[in-house]
Order: sequence, then structure tokens, then C-alpha cells
Amino acid sequence: MLVCQHGARHRYAIPRMLEEAGMLAALYTDSSAHSVVGRAARLLAPVANGPVHRLLQRRIEGIAREKVFSSDHPLLSDLAASLLHPGQTALDAYQRRHRVLSRRMIRWGLHDADIVYAQNDEDYDFLRYAKDAGKTIVIDVNINPLTHRIMEALAQDYPGWGLERYKSTCESAEAAFKRSAALADVLLCPSQWVAEGVKELTPEYADKVRICPYGSSIDYGGRVNRPVPGRILFAGGDAVRKGLPVLAEAAGRLKPKYPELDFRVAGLVAGIVERPECRHLHFLGKLSWERMKEEYLAADVFVLPTYSEGLAGVVVEALAAGCPVITTRRAGIEITSMVDGILIEPGDPDALAGTIEQLYRDRPLRTRLADNTRRLGRDYTPDAWRNRLSEVLNTIGA
Repeated sequence: MLVCQHGARHRYAIPRMLEEAGMLAALYTDSSAHSVVGRAARLLAPVANGPVHRLLQRRIEGIAREKVFSSDHPLLSDLAASLLHPGQTALDAYQRRHRVLSRRMIRWGLHDADIVYAQNDEDYDFLRYAKDAGKTIVIDVNINPLTHRIMEALAQDYPGWGLERYKSTCESAEAAFKRSAALADVLLCPSQWVAEGVKELTPEYADKVRICPYGSSIDYGGRVNRPVPGRILFAGGDAVRKGLPVLAEAAGRLKPKYPELDFRVAGLVAGIVERPECRHLHFLGKLSWERMKEEYLAADVFVLPTYSEGLAGVVVEALAAGCPVITTRRAGIEITSMVDGILIEPGDPDALAGTIEQLYRDRPLRTRLADNTRRLGRDYTPDAWRNRLSEVLNTIGA
């Protein structure tokens, strides 16, 4: 099997698991700590920050080096475009990067793979090439394909949060998904929430859907959550989609009553931090994987009041740490509310504030949820994930 991916999605867990199962032919990816630019960046490691630090975090481990093909062409293309086409839209830039890497992938070839595994709406030109060569195409549908539509509908509720872009990209995003769905032999969905979106948008391809939940790509080395009471953790980069305004409003309601509560936000950048409605939030910036481990292990509760996901990796990572979770069904996790987590409706700050207060005040309830969370987390361990993925892919190849 040949795996294509941009960035360090799941910390390269999928190709690593396939390598462990003896199923990986090659990994094709963009810049990493092992590409030419990545190796050069190591010289700056002692003083690295920002983009250089993030590049050095893209470490590809557990895969034979001769199977890793990591190209800097998309990065160099970005640098050239910033000089020659500074007004390029985010969508145009995204499509350009994938055309550039697809050309490189075609030069690398197919390595006698029978199956090509790629993410939704990525590397279409290469997948078309592989399909024409008779290969089976597996598309990992990593988010509900109706997400642009969902976010476009929220634009009037969150003025100034940048949701206007969804109006201009919704139609093209859904068209791109339909194109990928038509090409795919299998549409691998990490959750029922994603499968529902696939079937609604492309009912003609419902028979291609397979559900295979992701797991945690963090290894806590046997450590478990030891909470700091009142420490509320949120993590994610797409602020509105993941429900940050809902958390900000809930924090505003709780802080006057419980000033000791610490609403910690990992992963967001300038532009959000300065918003007045976020004044009660404690922004940590983008953290290393090691720092994120410590945050999960010390959080009293993890919150993600999301509007749409595939299967939220940050929720899985919190479960794996044994940290109770407050989220929505759209996070994609099979949570039984008030048993192994708490589910609220998207966009409901009253419910979020109420459940945070309940867990903060009712410590026995928090302890019960934490115990059950650890049991639920066993369904999302790396071993459980690898077994699910291998079983599904072996069925495809049969």
C-alpha cells in the first residue's frame, strides 16, 4: 500500500501502522524533518521557533527510511507564490500545492502498490494517474464533507470571525469532494457523523463507505491524568468550527463566579487572542507534542464544543489520558453522555457553562467520568486503531 499525505497528520501514525503490519510500500509526503529543507533546519534547532520549529516536529519514525519520499517542492512553491502572486486565495494556494506534489509523486512512481491511500481532496492528479494504472483508491474522508455548508450558515452569528470565506469556497469544496468520491473505490470514514455527510452529499456513492475510527497517536507511557482542579483545556486551530466562541461565552459567564477557573487554549494564533470576547481565555500558543501531553495529563476537563469534525483527534488524545471530555456528537466520538463523557448541542454556551460548573463542583461525578473515560479510551489506543485499519484494508485487498 502506498500512503500519500500532506503534513504530519496523526503524527504519521497511519503509514507507521501499515509498516508495522507489513503492508506499507511507501509514504509520499511534503516537507518533513527528513526532507532537504528539514535536514538543513536542524542546524537551527537550538534557536528554532515558528515555522522552523514546526518543521522539525515533523519527525517520521517507525518507517524504513528507504520507503519515505519527502519533497520540499510545495514549500518552495509557496515561497515563489508569495513573491509572484501575493494575492492568491487560500483555495488557489491549496490546489497549487497539491498539483506540485502530485507531479513529484508521479515521478516517484507506484512502487508495485496495489492500493493508494490518500486524504480527501488531496493529490487528485496523482490519484487519477494511479487509478488509470489499475490501482485501488482509498480516500480517507477526514471531515464531514458538508462542513463548508455548516460554517457558511454560521457566518451571520459570528461576524468578524472570518467565516465569510466559506461563502466563496462552499460550492468548490463540495465539487472537489464529489470528484474525489467518484474516483475512489473506498470512502473510509472515521465516524458515523462523517458517513452521514458523505451519504447526504453523494448518495450515489453510499456503497463505497466504510467506517474505521481513528485512534490516539500520543503514547503517554503509562501515565494517567492527574487534574489541576479548575483547569479547562481547549485545543484546535480552526477557532469557530471547533467552538471557541462558545467557550469564550461560557468562560465569560463562569469567571465572575469562579475567578480561579483557568480556561487554557492551545493552538490558536494572533487575530483571535486580541478579540474582546476572548479576554477570559488563557492562550498558550501552538505547543509541541510533549507540551500537549502535559496539558492533557493536568487538565480537569477537556472541552471541544465543535460544529463539525471527522473524528476529533484532540478528543481522542484527552480520552487516552483519562481526562473527562465535554463535546458534541459532531466530534465523531461514540460517547454515552454522563457515562463516559458529556455531550452538548453545538452552539450552546449555557449548556457548556453548566456542564463545566457541574464537573468543577461535583468531584465524585468528575472521578466517575474519568474512570469511564479511561475505559472508553481503550477503544482508541494505537493497537485498537491498527487492528481496525488492517482489518478494513485487508478486506479491500481481498
